[in-house]
Amino acid sequence: MKKGNSNGFLQSILDSLFGKNDADAEKRRQLKNISKKLSKSRYNKFYKFQGNEALPTLAKFMYEIYKVIYPAQTMFQSVANPNVLKRLSIDFLTTEEIRNIEESISEENLIKMSKEIPIANLQAQAQERISTYSDFFTLEKITEIDGLYKQLICMKDFCTFDFYFFLKKFNKGMREADFNTMPNFEKINAEYILGELKDFMAAAWTLPLDIDWTNCIKLLRVYKGVEPVTLQNWKKVIQRIQSLKLSGTFEMMMKLISSDPSATVELSDSNPNIIEPHLDKIKGDAEKTINQLIAQEKAHKTGDICSQLFPNIEISNLKNYSENWNTTLKHKRLDTFNNVEALGYLKTFLLEIFKKNIREYYDIVLVRGQWETQPLSTSFSDAYNSLLQTADQIIQFDSELAEDGPIGIKIKTLLPKTDRDSSSKNIVNRLVNDANEAAYKFIVASTRNLITMGKIIKTLIEDYGKSKPQIIGNWKELDKYSEVPLKDVNMNLYKKIYLFSTLIKESLTKMEEEA
Repeated sequence: MKKGNSNGFLQSILDSLFGKNDADAEKRRQLKNISKKLSKSRYNKFYKFQGNEALPTLAKFMYEIYKVIYPAQTMFQSVANPNVLKRLSIDFLTTEEIRNIEESISEENLIKMSKEIPIANLQAQAQERISTYSDFFTLEKITEIDGLYKQLICMKDFCTFDFYFFLKKFNKGMREADFNTMPNFEKINAEYILGELKDFMAAAWTLPLDIDWTNCIKLLRVYKGVEPVTLQNWKKVIQRIQSLKLSGTFEMMMKLISSDPSATVELSDSNPNIIEPHLDKIKGDAEKTINQLIAQEKAHKTGDICSQLFPNIEISNLKNYSENWNTTLKHKRLDTFNNVEALGYLKTFLLEIFKKNIREYYDIVLVRGQWETQPLSTSFSDAYNSLLQTADQIIQFDSELAEDGPIGIKIKTLLPKTDRDSSSKNIVNRLVNDANEAAYKFIVASTRNLITMGKIIKTLIEDYGKSKPQIIGNWKELDKYSEVPLKDVNMNLYKKIYLFSTLIKESLTKMEEEA
Protein backbone atom coordinates (compact mmCIF):
# COMPACT_ATOMS: atom_id res chain seq x y z
CA MET A 1 0.00 0.00 0.00
CA LYS A 2 1.33 3.41 -0.88
CA LYS A 3 2.13 5.79 1.96
CA GLY A 4 -0.24 8.47 0.69
CA ASN A 5 -3.19 6.10 0.60
CA SER A 6 -2.34 4.82 4.09
CA ASN A 7 -2.40 8.34 5.52
CA GLY A 8 -5.75 9.08 3.90
CA PHE A 9 -7.31 5.92 5.27
CA LEU A 10 -6.00 6.66 8.76
CA GLN A 11 -7.36 10.22 8.58
CA SER A 12 -10.83 8.99 7.64
CA ILE A 13 -10.84 6.62 10.64
CA LEU A 14 -9.79 9.45 12.98
CA ASP A 15 -12.48 11.76 11.50
CA SER A 16 -15.16 9.14 12.07
CA LEU A 17 -13.99 8.53 15.64
CA PHE A 18 -13.67 12.14 16.75
CA GLY A 19 -16.34 13.75 14.58
CA LYS A 20 -14.11 16.19 12.72
CA ASN A 21 -16.14 17.74 9.85
CA ASP A 22 -19.11 15.69 11.06
CA ALA A 23 -22.20 17.96 10.61
CA ASP A 24 -24.31 16.04 13.09
CA ALA A 25 -21.62 16.18 15.75
CA GLU A 26 -21.18 19.90 15.19
CA LYS A 27 -24.92 20.37 15.43
CA ARG A 28 -25.05 18.44 18.72
CA ARG A 29 -22.15 20.48 20.06
CA GLN A 30 -23.95 23.74 19.19
CA LEU A 31 -27.18 22.59 20.79
CA LYS A 32 -25.29 21.58 23.92
CA ASN A 33 -23.74 25.04 24.11
CA ILE A 34 -27.13 26.66 23.65
CA SER A 35 -28.48 24.48 26.46
CA LYS A 36 -25.66 25.58 28.76
CA LYS A 37 -26.31 29.21 27.92
CA LEU A 38 -30.03 28.79 28.55
CA SER A 39 -29.33 27.20 31.93
CA LYS A 40 -27.61 30.43 32.99
CA SER A 41 -30.53 32.60 31.87
CA ARG A 42 -32.89 34.10 34.44
CA TYR A 43 -35.63 32.20 32.59
CA ASN A 44 -33.92 28.82 32.81
CA LYS A 45 -37.01 27.33 34.50
CA PHE A 46 -39.04 27.71 31.28
CA TYR A 47 -37.54 24.70 29.54
CA LYS A 48 -35.68 21.45 30.29
CA PHE A 49 -33.32 20.27 27.58
CA GLN A 50 -33.20 16.72 28.91
CA GLY A 51 -36.56 15.33 27.81
CA ASN A 52 -37.35 18.40 25.67
CA GLU A 53 -39.95 19.68 28.15
CA ALA A 54 -41.74 23.02 28.47
CA LEU A 55 -42.17 23.71 32.18
CA PRO A 56 -45.04 25.17 34.23
CA THR A 57 -42.99 28.31 34.99
CA LEU A 58 -43.27 29.28 31.31
CA ALA A 59 -47.04 28.89 31.44
CA LYS A 60 -47.24 31.01 34.61
CA PHE A 61 -45.20 33.75 32.94
CA MET A 62 -47.54 33.81 29.95
CA TYR A 63 -50.60 33.61 32.19
CA GLU A 64 -49.60 36.77 34.05
CA ILE A 65 -49.39 38.65 30.76
CA TYR A 66 -52.65 37.14 29.51
CA LYS A 67 -54.47 38.26 32.66
CA VAL A 68 -53.37 41.87 32.13
CA ILE A 69 -54.03 42.19 28.40
CA TYR A 70 -57.25 40.12 28.13
CA PRO A 71 -59.62 43.17 28.10
CA ALA A 72 -57.49 44.72 25.35
CA GLN A 73 -57.56 41.42 23.48
CA THR A 74 -61.37 41.33 23.42
CA MET A 75 -61.46 44.98 22.37
CA PHE A 76 -59.10 44.47 19.44
CA GLN A 77 -60.92 41.29 18.39
CA SER A 78 -64.13 43.31 18.11
CA VAL A 79 -62.48 45.71 15.64
CA ALA A 80 -63.31 43.93 12.38
CA ASN A 81 -62.35 46.78 10.07
CA PRO A 82 -58.59 47.57 10.14
CA ASN A 83 -59.34 51.11 8.94
CA VAL A 84 -60.87 51.84 12.36
CA LEU A 85 -57.39 51.93 13.91
CA LYS A 86 -56.15 54.27 11.19
CA ARG A 87 -59.10 56.56 11.78
CA LEU A 88 -58.53 56.54 15.53
CA SER A 89 -54.86 57.46 15.13
CA ILE A 90 -55.65 60.33 12.77
CA ASP A 91 -58.52 61.75 14.83
CA PHE A 92 -56.55 61.55 18.08
CA LEU A 93 -53.79 63.79 16.75
CA THR A 94 -55.86 66.27 14.73
CA THR A 95 -57.72 69.34 15.92
CA GLU A 96 -61.48 69.76 15.99
CA GLU A 97 -61.16 72.46 13.33
CA ILE A 98 -59.38 70.08 10.96
CA ARG A 99 -61.93 67.33 11.59
CA ASN A 100 -64.72 69.83 10.82
CA ILE A 101 -63.03 70.73 7.53
CA GLU A 102 -62.85 67.06 6.62
CA GLU A 103 -66.54 66.67 7.43
CA SER A 104 -67.39 69.71 5.31
CA ILE A 105 -65.96 68.07 2.17
CA SER A 106 -67.67 64.73 2.73
CA GLU A 107 -70.02 63.47 0.03
CA GLU A 108 -73.10 64.03 2.19
CA ASN A 109 -72.19 67.62 3.00
CA LEU A 110 -71.16 68.52 -0.55
CA ILE A 111 -74.48 67.23 -1.89
CA LYS A 112 -76.30 69.26 0.76
CA MET A 113 -74.33 72.42 -0.07
CA SER A 114 -74.93 71.96 -3.81
CA LYS A 115 -78.60 72.72 -3.17
CA GLU A 116 -77.71 76.02 -1.55
CA ILE A 117 -74.87 77.48 -3.66
CA PRO A 118 -73.81 77.28 -7.34
CA ILE A 119 -71.62 74.32 -8.26
CA ALA A 120 -68.78 76.59 -9.40
CA ASN A 121 -68.66 78.25 -5.97
CA LEU A 122 -68.92 74.88 -4.25
CA GLN A 123 -66.01 73.56 -6.28
CA ALA A 124 -63.85 76.56 -5.36
CA GLN A 125 -64.74 76.19 -1.67
CA ALA A 126 -63.97 72.47 -1.71
CA GLN A 127 -60.56 73.05 -3.31
CA GLU A 128 -59.71 75.69 -0.71
CA ARG A 129 -60.73 73.40 2.16
CA ILE A 130 -58.81 70.46 0.71
CA SER A 131 -55.72 72.68 0.56
CA THR A 132 -56.18 73.84 4.17
CA TYR A 133 -56.74 70.25 5.30
CA SER A 134 -53.61 68.97 3.52
CA ASP A 135 -51.44 71.80 4.86
CA PHE A 136 -52.19 70.72 8.42
CA PHE A 137 -50.33 67.46 7.87
CA THR A 138 -46.74 68.63 8.08
CA LEU A 139 -43.87 66.13 8.03
CA GLU A 140 -43.71 66.34 11.83
CA LYS A 141 -47.44 65.68 12.19
CA ILE A 142 -47.34 62.80 9.69
CA THR A 143 -44.44 61.19 11.58
CA GLU A 144 -46.34 61.56 14.86
CA ILE A 145 -49.53 59.98 13.50
CA ASP A 146 -47.70 57.15 11.73
CA GLY A 147 -45.81 56.43 14.97
CA LEU A 148 -49.00 56.27 16.99
CA TYR A 149 -50.63 53.97 14.44
CA LYS A 150 -47.60 51.68 14.48
CA GLN A 151 -47.85 51.43 18.29
CA LEU A 152 -51.54 50.64 17.96
CA ILE A 153 -51.18 47.85 15.40
CA CYS A 154 -48.18 46.37 17.22
CA MET A 155 -50.19 46.35 20.44
CA LYS A 156 -53.10 44.77 18.59
CA ASP A 157 -50.91 42.02 17.09
CA PHE A 158 -49.43 41.27 20.50
CA CYS A 159 -52.70 41.32 22.45
CA THR A 160 -54.52 39.14 19.93
CA PHE A 161 -51.91 36.39 20.21
CA ASP A 162 -53.85 33.30 21.31
CA PHE A 163 -52.61 33.07 24.92
CA TYR A 164 -55.52 30.80 25.88
CA PHE A 165 -54.68 28.23 23.20
CA PHE A 166 -51.04 28.30 24.32
CA LEU A 167 -51.88 27.91 28.03
CA LYS A 168 -54.50 25.22 27.52
CA LYS A 169 -51.71 22.91 26.38
CA PHE A 170 -50.34 23.09 29.93
CA ASN A 171 -53.77 22.62 31.52
CA LYS A 172 -56.48 20.98 29.40
CA GLY A 173 -59.20 21.92 31.86
CA MET A 174 -58.38 25.63 31.91
CA ARG A 175 -61.34 27.91 31.21
CA GLU A 176 -60.93 30.99 29.08
CA ALA A 177 -60.76 34.36 30.89
CA ASP A 178 -60.98 32.71 34.33
CA PHE A 179 -58.51 34.72 36.38
CA ASN A 180 -59.79 33.97 39.90
CA THR A 181 -57.01 31.53 40.72
CA MET A 182 -53.78 30.51 39.03
CA PRO A 183 -54.41 27.29 37.04
CA ASN A 184 -52.41 24.20 37.89
CA PHE A 185 -50.01 23.95 34.95
CA GLU A 186 -48.09 20.79 34.06
CA LYS A 187 -44.92 20.19 32.10
CA ILE A 188 -45.47 19.15 28.48
CA ASN A 189 -43.54 18.03 25.41
CA ALA A 190 -42.06 21.30 24.14
CA GLU A 191 -42.70 20.33 20.55
CA TYR A 192 -46.40 21.06 21.21
CA ILE A 193 -45.69 24.78 21.64
CA LEU A 194 -42.95 25.35 19.06
CA GLY A 195 -45.34 27.02 16.60
CA GLU A 196 -46.83 29.22 19.32
CA LEU A 197 -43.36 30.30 20.48
CA LYS A 198 -42.58 31.51 16.96
CA ASP A 199 -45.92 33.30 16.68
CA PHE A 200 -45.42 34.95 20.05
CA MET A 201 -41.97 36.22 19.11
CA ALA A 202 -43.26 37.49 15.76
CA ALA A 203 -45.81 39.60 17.64
CA ALA A 204 -43.92 40.51 20.81
CA TRP A 205 -40.53 41.37 19.34
CA THR A 206 -42.03 44.02 17.05
CA LEU A 207 -43.45 45.99 19.98
CA PRO A 208 -41.72 49.38 20.31
CA LEU A 209 -40.14 48.86 23.73
CA ASP A 210 -38.32 52.12 24.37
CA ILE A 211 -41.01 54.73 23.62
CA ASP A 212 -43.79 56.48 25.49
CA TRP A 213 -47.12 54.61 25.31
CA THR A 214 -49.17 57.34 26.98
CA ASN A 215 -50.97 58.53 23.85
CA CYS A 216 -51.74 55.01 22.71
CA ILE A 217 -53.40 54.12 26.04
CA LYS A 218 -55.25 57.46 26.07
CA LEU A 219 -56.51 56.76 22.56
CA LEU A 220 -57.98 53.43 23.66
CA ARG A 221 -59.67 55.15 26.59
CA VAL A 222 -61.20 57.73 24.22
CA TYR A 223 -62.36 54.92 21.91
CA LYS A 224 -63.89 52.65 24.56
CA GLY A 225 -64.62 55.09 27.38
CA VAL A 226 -62.44 53.00 29.69
CA GLU A 227 -58.86 51.78 29.59
CA PRO A 228 -58.75 48.12 28.51
CA VAL A 229 -55.31 48.09 30.11
CA THR A 230 -53.88 50.80 32.34
CA LEU A 231 -50.68 52.56 31.37
CA GLN A 232 -48.98 51.28 34.52
CA ASN A 233 -49.90 47.65 33.83
CA TRP A 234 -48.96 47.97 30.16
CA LYS A 235 -45.55 49.32 31.15
CA LYS A 236 -45.06 46.24 33.31
CA VAL A 237 -45.92 44.02 30.34
CA ILE A 238 -43.47 45.93 28.18
CA GLN A 239 -40.75 45.51 30.82
CA ARG A 240 -41.39 41.76 30.92
CA ILE A 241 -41.20 41.53 27.13
CA GLN A 242 -38.06 43.64 27.01
CA SER A 243 -36.33 41.49 29.61
CA LEU A 244 -37.41 38.27 27.87
CA LYS A 245 -36.29 39.54 24.47
CA LEU A 246 -32.87 40.66 25.73
CA SER A 247 -32.29 37.29 27.36
CA GLY A 248 -32.73 35.44 24.07
CA THR A 249 -34.51 32.67 26.00
CA PHE A 250 -37.27 32.00 23.47
CA GLU A 251 -34.78 31.97 20.58
CA MET A 252 -32.67 29.40 22.43
CA MET A 253 -35.74 27.32 23.26
CA MET A 254 -36.83 27.39 19.61
CA LYS A 255 -33.41 26.13 18.49
CA LEU A 256 -33.35 23.37 21.11
CA ILE A 257 -36.94 22.23 20.59
CA SER A 258 -36.47 22.03 16.80
CA SER A 259 -32.92 20.60 17.14
CA ASP A 260 -31.82 23.31 14.74
CA PRO A 261 -29.12 25.66 16.04
CA SER A 262 -29.65 27.95 13.03
CA ALA A 263 -33.42 28.31 13.47
CA THR A 264 -34.74 31.89 13.32
CA VAL A 265 -38.10 33.62 13.42
CA GLU A 266 -39.17 36.12 10.78
CA LEU A 267 -40.07 39.57 12.08
CA SER A 268 -41.87 42.21 10.07
CA ASP A 269 -40.62 45.67 10.96
CA SER A 270 -43.10 47.79 9.05
CA ASN A 271 -43.18 51.57 9.00
CA PRO A 272 -46.78 52.33 8.03
CA ASN A 273 -47.62 55.43 6.05
CA ILE A 274 -51.30 56.10 6.54
CA ILE A 275 -51.54 59.84 5.92
CA GLU A 276 -50.61 59.98 2.24
CA PRO A 277 -53.28 57.40 1.22
CA HIS A 278 -55.73 59.13 3.59
CA LEU A 279 -55.16 62.54 1.96
CA ASP A 280 -55.44 61.01 -1.51
CA LYS A 281 -58.77 59.44 -0.56
CA ILE A 282 -60.16 62.62 1.00
CA LYS A 283 -59.18 64.65 -2.07
CA GLY A 284 -60.27 61.96 -4.53
CA ASP A 285 -63.68 61.42 -2.90
CA ALA A 286 -64.37 65.17 -2.78
CA GLU A 287 -63.37 65.67 -6.43
CA LYS A 288 -65.43 62.66 -7.48
CA THR A 289 -68.49 64.04 -5.70
CA ILE A 290 -67.99 67.51 -7.23
CA ASN A 291 -67.61 66.00 -10.72
CA GLN A 292 -70.78 63.97 -10.23
CA LEU A 293 -72.65 67.11 -9.14
CA ILE A 294 -71.32 69.00 -12.18
CA ALA A 295 -72.39 66.14 -14.46
CA GLN A 296 -75.84 66.07 -12.86
CA GLU A 297 -76.19 69.82 -13.27
CA LYS A 298 -75.17 69.59 -16.93
CA ALA A 299 -77.54 66.70 -17.51
CA HIS A 300 -80.31 68.71 -15.89
CA LYS A 301 -79.39 71.74 -17.99
CA THR A 302 -79.26 69.62 -21.14
CA GLY A 303 -82.64 68.14 -20.27
CA ASP A 304 -84.14 71.62 -19.82
CA ILE A 305 -82.76 72.76 -23.19
CA CYS A 306 -84.08 69.65 -24.93
CA SER A 307 -87.55 70.13 -23.44
CA GLN A 308 -87.63 73.71 -24.78
CA LEU A 309 -86.04 72.93 -28.12
CA PHE A 310 -87.81 69.63 -28.84
CA PRO A 311 -91.13 69.73 -26.95
CA ASN A 312 -92.94 66.39 -27.34
CA ILE A 313 -90.27 65.28 -29.81
CA GLU A 314 -88.15 62.16 -29.31
CA ILE A 315 -84.45 62.58 -30.06
CA SER A 316 -83.65 60.83 -33.36
CA ASN A 317 -80.31 59.15 -32.74
CA LEU A 318 -78.53 57.59 -35.67
CA LYS A 319 -79.12 53.89 -36.28
CA ASN A 320 -75.51 52.80 -36.61
CA TYR A 321 -73.32 55.58 -35.21
CA SER A 322 -74.87 54.71 -31.88
CA GLU A 323 -74.53 53.24 -28.43
CA ASN A 324 -75.44 49.82 -29.86
CA TRP A 325 -72.05 49.65 -31.55
CA ASN A 326 -70.42 51.20 -28.48
CA THR A 327 -71.58 48.36 -26.24
CA THR A 328 -69.67 45.87 -28.38
CA LEU A 329 -66.65 48.15 -28.77
CA LYS A 330 -66.39 48.76 -25.03
CA HIS A 331 -66.59 45.04 -24.35
CA LYS A 332 -63.62 44.57 -26.68
CA ARG A 333 -61.79 47.50 -25.04
CA LEU A 334 -61.71 49.40 -28.31
CA ASP A 335 -62.26 53.07 -29.07
CA THR A 336 -65.92 54.10 -29.19
CA PHE A 337 -68.16 56.51 -31.09
CA ASN A 338 -67.94 59.59 -28.90
CA ASN A 339 -70.22 62.09 -30.68
CA VAL A 340 -73.37 59.96 -30.57
CA GLU A 341 -75.35 62.36 -28.37
CA ALA A 342 -74.41 65.56 -30.22
CA LEU A 343 -75.01 64.03 -33.65
CA GLY A 344 -78.40 62.80 -32.45
CA TYR A 345 -79.30 66.36 -31.46
CA LEU A 346 -78.17 67.62 -34.86
CA LYS A 347 -80.17 65.00 -36.75
CA THR A 348 -83.27 65.78 -34.68
CA PHE A 349 -82.87 69.52 -35.25
CA LEU A 350 -82.42 69.06 -39.00
CA LEU A 351 -85.48 66.80 -39.27
CA GLU A 352 -87.86 68.55 -36.89
CA ILE A 353 -86.92 72.23 -37.12
CA PHE A 354 -84.68 72.89 -40.09
CA LYS A 355 -86.63 70.92 -42.72
CA LYS A 356 -89.94 72.21 -41.37
CA ASN A 357 -89.79 75.62 -39.70
CA ILE A 358 -86.61 76.98 -41.28
CA ARG A 359 -87.53 75.66 -44.76
CA GLU A 360 -90.91 77.43 -44.56
CA TYR A 361 -89.14 80.56 -43.36
CA TYR A 362 -86.63 80.31 -46.21
CA ASP A 363 -89.37 79.92 -48.84
CA ILE A 364 -91.08 83.06 -47.57
CA VAL A 365 -88.24 85.37 -46.57
CA LEU A 366 -85.45 84.35 -48.96
CA VAL A 367 -87.52 83.47 -52.03
CA ARG A 368 -90.25 86.09 -51.82
CA GLY A 369 -88.38 88.75 -49.86
CA GLN A 370 -87.11 91.91 -51.55
CA TRP A 371 -83.58 92.07 -50.10
CA GLU A 372 -81.82 95.38 -50.20
CA THR A 373 -78.56 93.87 -48.85
CA GLN A 374 -77.38 91.14 -51.17
CA PRO A 375 -74.45 89.83 -49.05
CA LEU A 376 -76.81 88.98 -46.18
CA SER A 377 -79.21 87.04 -48.39
CA THR A 378 -76.29 85.23 -50.01
CA SER A 379 -74.82 84.27 -46.63
CA PHE A 380 -78.20 83.05 -45.42
CA SER A 381 -78.77 81.05 -48.63
CA ASP A 382 -75.29 79.50 -48.55
CA ALA A 383 -75.68 78.43 -44.93
CA TYR A 384 -79.14 77.01 -45.66
CA ASN A 385 -78.00 74.98 -48.68
CA SER A 386 -74.96 73.72 -46.83
CA LEU A 387 -77.23 72.41 -44.06
CA LEU A 388 -79.40 70.66 -46.65
CA GLN A 389 -76.32 68.89 -47.98
CA THR A 390 -75.18 67.99 -44.46
CA ALA A 391 -78.54 66.38 -43.69
CA ASP A 392 -78.09 64.07 -46.70
CA GLN A 393 -74.42 63.43 -45.85
CA ILE A 394 -75.30 62.35 -42.31
CA ILE A 395 -77.75 59.78 -43.66
CA GLN A 396 -75.10 58.47 -46.05
CA PHE A 397 -72.48 58.47 -43.26
CA ASP A 398 -74.74 56.42 -40.99
CA SER A 399 -75.61 53.90 -43.72
CA GLU A 400 -71.90 53.22 -44.32
CA LEU A 401 -71.60 52.11 -40.68
CA ALA A 402 -74.44 49.59 -41.00
CA GLU A 403 -73.49 45.93 -40.73
CA ASP A 404 -73.90 45.62 -44.50
CA GLY A 405 -72.27 49.01 -45.19
CA PRO A 406 -68.65 49.31 -46.40
CA ILE A 407 -67.26 50.47 -43.03
CA GLY A 408 -69.63 48.44 -40.88
CA ILE A 409 -68.62 45.23 -42.71
CA LYS A 410 -64.94 45.91 -42.03
CA ILE A 411 -65.56 46.52 -38.34
CA LYS A 412 -67.79 43.48 -37.99
CA THR A 413 -65.24 41.26 -39.76
CA LEU A 414 -62.28 42.46 -37.73
CA LEU A 415 -63.95 42.52 -34.30
CA PRO A 416 -63.48 38.79 -33.51
CA LYS A 417 -59.74 39.12 -34.26
CA THR A 418 -59.02 42.17 -32.09
CA ASP A 419 -58.43 40.11 -28.92
CA ARG A 420 -55.40 38.38 -30.38
CA ASP A 421 -54.38 40.52 -33.38
CA SER A 422 -53.06 44.04 -32.68
CA SER A 423 -53.25 44.91 -36.38
CA SER A 424 -57.00 44.21 -36.47
CA LYS A 425 -57.45 46.20 -33.27
CA ASN A 426 -55.58 49.17 -34.76
CA ILE A 427 -57.67 49.09 -37.94
CA VAL A 428 -60.96 49.04 -36.00
CA ASN A 429 -59.79 51.91 -33.80
CA ARG A 430 -58.78 53.89 -36.88
CA LEU A 431 -62.17 53.30 -38.54
CA VAL A 432 -63.97 54.35 -35.35
CA ASN A 433 -61.87 57.49 -34.94
CA ASP A 434 -62.32 58.39 -38.61
CA ALA A 435 -66.07 58.17 -38.02
CA ASN A 436 -65.71 60.34 -34.90
CA GLU A 437 -63.82 62.95 -36.89
CA ALA A 438 -66.46 62.96 -39.63
CA ALA A 439 -69.26 63.27 -37.03
CA TYR A 440 -67.43 66.13 -35.33
CA LYS A 441 -67.06 67.98 -38.63
CA PHE A 442 -70.80 67.59 -39.32
CA ILE A 443 -71.63 68.98 -35.89
CA VAL A 444 -69.22 71.91 -35.99
CA ALA A 445 -69.97 72.91 -39.60
CA SER A 446 -73.73 72.69 -39.08
CA THR A 447 -73.60 74.66 -35.83
CA ARG A 448 -71.55 77.40 -37.53
CA ASN A 449 -74.03 77.62 -40.39
CA LEU A 450 -76.95 77.80 -37.97
CA ILE A 451 -75.17 80.52 -35.97
CA THR A 452 -74.65 82.44 -39.20
CA MET A 453 -78.36 82.16 -39.94
CA GLY A 454 -79.19 83.09 -36.34
CA LYS A 455 -77.16 86.28 -36.53
CA ILE A 456 -78.90 87.24 -39.76
CA ILE A 457 -82.31 86.48 -38.25
CA LYS A 458 -81.44 88.69 -35.28
CA THR A 459 -80.68 91.49 -37.74
CA LEU A 460 -83.98 90.81 -39.49
CA ILE A 461 -85.84 91.05 -36.17
CA GLU A 462 -84.50 94.58 -35.76
CA ASP A 463 -85.25 95.39 -39.41
CA TYR A 464 -88.83 94.12 -39.10
CA GLY A 465 -89.52 96.57 -36.30
CA LYS A 466 -88.38 99.64 -38.24
CA SER A 467 -90.87 101.98 -39.87
CA LYS A 468 -88.66 101.96 -42.94
CA PRO A 469 -86.92 98.54 -43.20
CA GLN A 470 -83.43 98.67 -44.69
CA ILE A 471 -82.81 94.95 -45.37
CA ILE A 472 -86.15 93.56 -46.60
CA GLY A 473 -88.51 96.06 -48.11
CA ASN A 474 -91.74 94.03 -48.26
CA TRP A 475 -92.24 92.67 -44.73
CA LYS A 476 -95.95 93.50 -44.75
CA GLU A 477 -96.47 91.60 -47.97
CA LEU A 478 -94.50 88.61 -46.68
CA ASP A 479 -96.70 88.41 -43.58
CA LYS A 480 -99.56 87.33 -45.85
CA TYR A 481 -97.75 84.09 -46.68
CA SER A 482 -97.21 83.08 -43.05
CA GLU A 483 -99.83 81.65 -40.73
CA VAL A 484 -97.95 83.27 -37.82
CA PRO A 485 -96.71 86.89 -37.90
CA LEU A 486 -93.12 86.90 -39.17
CA LYS A 487 -92.12 88.91 -36.14
CA ASP A 488 -92.98 85.91 -33.96
CA VAL A 489 -91.45 83.49 -36.48
CA ASN A 490 -88.17 85.44 -36.39
CA MET A 491 -88.11 85.44 -32.60
CA ASN A 492 -88.98 81.74 -32.37
CA LEU A 493 -86.31 80.62 -34.88
CA TYR A 494 -83.64 82.79 -33.29
CA LYS A 495 -84.46 81.28 -29.90
CA LYS A 496 -84.31 77.72 -31.28
CA ILE A 497 -80.96 78.32 -32.98
CA TYR A 498 -79.59 79.80 -29.75
CA LEU A 499 -80.86 76.82 -27.73
CA PHE A 500 -79.39 74.39 -30.25
CA SER A 501 -75.94 75.99 -30.20
CA THR A 502 -76.01 75.94 -26.38
CA LEU A 503 -77.07 72.29 -26.40
CA ILE A 504 -74.22 71.34 -28.75
CA LYS A 505 -71.72 73.27 -26.64
CA GLU A 506 -72.83 71.41 -23.51
CA SER A 507 -72.76 68.06 -25.29
CA LEU A 508 -69.27 68.54 -26.75
CA THR A 509 -67.92 69.76 -23.38
CA LYS A 510 -69.34 66.66 -21.69
CA MET A 511 -67.77 64.46 -24.36
CA GLU A 512 -64.34 66.09 -23.89
CA GLU A 513 -64.53 65.67 -20.11
CA GLU A 514 -65.40 61.98 -20.42
CA ALA A 515 -62.65 61.31 -22.96
